[in-house]
Amino acid sequence: MKNSWTCPPVTDELLEEAVRRILSVGSPLKIVLFGSRARGDARPDSDLNLLIIEPSDLPRYKRPARYLRALPGLFPSKDIDVWTPKEVEEWASVPNSFIATALRGGQDTPCHIMPRWHGDGF
Repeated sequence: MKNSWTCPPVTDELLEEAVRRILSVGSPLKIVLFGSRARGDARPDSDLNLLIIEPSDLPRYKRPARYLRALPGLFPSKDIDVWTPKEVEEWASVPNSFIATALRGGQDTPCHIMPRWHGDGF
């Protein structure tokens, strides 16, 4: 079923607010906008895709929860992926992997305090 909403454009102001909220609940090493919004080929109903890189002991499926709770009302549909620096290093050089694709087609968000960590693929 196709989404019935139209998402706002992704402006620097929207990304700055997303970064501010993300930094209020976590300490990411890097935040990357990826997907159709980063490539510039988004449809009106395309979601907002953010990759957050930070150290974590949590299983990957539990990591986005606090960030999703910090972003209510910011964008109708968002996809937040949280990976550790080690996971990024392991997957960044694997062709067509999620991380390689996200980093290759992504862009760093504006006014982000980054990077405190430099790994391969950044």
